[in-house]
Amino acid sequence: MAFRFAFIIPDGVGSDMEQADLTSQIDGSKTTFNIPENYQTGSIRVYYNGIRQVKSDHFTEPNQTQINLLFTPQVGDFLTVDYIPTS
Repeated sequence: MAFRFAFIIPDGVGSDMEQADLTSQIDGSKTTFNIPENYQTGSIRVYYNGIRQVKSDHFTEPNQTQINLLFTPQVGDFLTVDYIPTS
C-alpha cells in the first residue's frame, strides 16, 4: 500500500521559506534552540532526524527566535527547521 501526502501552502508562502540546520547546537542536554533570524510565529517547521515534528506535541515557540523541544535530542541526531523570516 502506498501512502500519499498532500500539503496545502497558503498564498504567498513557499518561495519565502528559509532553512536552517540547528544540528551543531545539539549537546545531549539542551532543549532550547536558537533560530538564526527572527521568524513569523506559526511558520516554523521542525524536522528531527528527518521527521517533521508536531507543534505542542513535540515543540513550542516561546518567541520569534527560539524553539523549545519537548524531548532532548542526543549528539549524532539531526535538527533542521524551515521558516518564514520576518520582514
